[in-house]
Amino acid sequence: MLTRLLLVLFWLVPMAAFAQSHPTVLLLNSYDSQYPWSEALTRGVKDEFSKTFPDYDLHVEYMDERRFVDDETYHHLLVDLLQYKYRRYTPEIIITGDDLAYNFMLEHAETLFPGTPVVFSGVNVFDPDALKDKPNFTGIQEGMEIQGNLELITHLQPDVERIVLLGDRTELGRKMVEQVDAIKTQWEDDPEKARIQLDVWDDFTLKGLNERVKDLGEHTAILMMAIHMDNDGNYFSYRHDLPLLAKHSPVPIYGMWGTLLIGNCVMGGLMNDPYQHGRNATKMAISILNGTPVEAIPVKDKAAYAPVFDYRVLENFQIDLARLPPDSKIVGKPVSYYEEHMMLVNTTVAVVVVLLGIISALMVNIHQRRQAQKKLDEFNQTLETLVERRTRELDARNQELRKASTIMQSLAYTDPLTGLGNRRAGTSELMARIERGEVDGSPFHVALLDIDFFKQINDTYGHPAGDAVLCAVGQVLRENIRAADRVFRWGGEEFLLLMTCQQAGECTEMLQRLRSQITRMSVDNVARITISIGTASFADADTFESILHRADQALYAAKHNGRDQVVAF
Repeated sequence: MLTRLLLVLFWLVPMAAFAQSHPTVLLLNSYDSQYPWSEALTRGVKDEFSKTFPDYDLHVEYMDERRFVDDETYHHLLVDLLQYKYRRYTPEIIITGDDLAYNFMLEHAETLFPGTPVVFSGVNVFDPDALKDKPNFTGIQEGMEIQGNLELITHLQPDVERIVLLGDRTELGRKMVEQVDAIKTQWEDDPEKARIQLDVWDDFTLKGLNERVKDLGEHTAILMMAIHMDNDGNYFSYRHDLPLLAKHSPVPIYGMWGTLLIGNCVMGGLMNDPYQHGRNATKMAISILNGTPVEAIPVKDKAAYAPVFDYRVLENFQIDLARLPPDSKIVGKPVSYYEEHMMLVNTTVAVVVVLLGIISALMVNIHQRRQAQKKLDEFNQTLETLVERRTRELDARNQELRKASTIMQSLAYTDPLTGLGNRRAGTSELMARIERGEVDGSPFHVALLDIDFFKQINDTYGHPAGDAVLCAVGQVLRENIRAADRVFRWGGEEFLLLMTCQQAGECTEMLQRLRSQITRMSVDNVARITISIGTASFADADTFESILHRADQALYAAKHNGRDQVVAF
């Protein structure tokens, strides 16, 4: 049972990861695909999603509410269409753009997409109570910057006496008018602002509006709130109808919807950016897809509004640029060569200044070098003589040091009694052979040789006789081993022999011959000289300590078994 559960988990985890990397997203726009606001918001959503989920599955729907804002039949058909279409492609999260798509999802989300998180953006008219029973909703209010734009107009046109606010009679238009009414009440209580007349125009045909603006006085300004259609149901195009309206108007037009207005003969205002709306809403959606609960992401109460202006229109109405807010963005402003190439000019000037400094420093340096060179030549003549004499002295001393070093190195690795390599030399050679054997598997054997009863020899015949025995044994070993083998005095009466043998038993036979030769050897009055030998062959896992330990064990066995013999481990 446990095995089956683990298999299911191992199958589900990759599937969950795959789903997470390919989320299905529905973007519901309030307006049509050619509407600049919708286009910019959609682009923001796509750019932000592609950074985190390159393979996300995005479905974009356009409600086209500027043309069908009050058409109930259209809305019923739209519900049926979305229900049919997304029965097959169920989104994991929904993003809405602007009020009408938000309101549509408030009404139909549980029917169309039960339980699916909704992130709204660009909502101008927001009622917090509408979300009390909507735990899957969060997002960003767009808000309306009517108050801020009215104050901006009075700052840029200090002599303004009348501001006309353009809207329509759609639900959004009515909400904006309600906000204007509240602002009018505040301004009537303010002595400085009470002189300014605020008029709302929301009852017109497009043709009548173009004629009506012609009669506006010189101390007047227009604030575009939002127009979807006129009283005859004619669609208002910001791209086509707004420039025509500006052409008939003798006074500047301000607004708050940047993408829709800038470039269409509007002077500017405190404006927001639909592209940034889309990116910010998508960041919320990504956080939810990555596991953050919807209720943990609070609704943002307002989008950012920044001062943006059209330079050509500012010039047309002779607005003093010094009166613009310091952080204003001016679109279409011609720039001087220095402004356009500021970085290049500044860099060039800096480079020229640095080069002039370098040239001055070089000229000073050249003069100083010429003076120094003259003194240096005089000093060199004296110094060369001293150097030659000193060099000869150093060469002589170096030759003496090299000779002394050679002698010291030889003494450091040579046993002074037998003339054989000492324990240090034997250790170095053994470690080198182990390293070589680990690399290429070169076979070799280690043998420890010990003179039997050597203490008795010293006690019976004296230490000079013992030294003679050591020298004689060392000579026999040195003269009877092969060229590739090495023998060292390991310490006391012990010798270390390193041998290379290809065939099994070859080293043992050679050691037996050495043992036999030493047995036949005669030194002074010493009656009989024998040796015990322990040998071990190199294995793959051997270390310096392990192979010596085996050879030592073999030597111990040779002595324990009666001496004068060879034991191999």
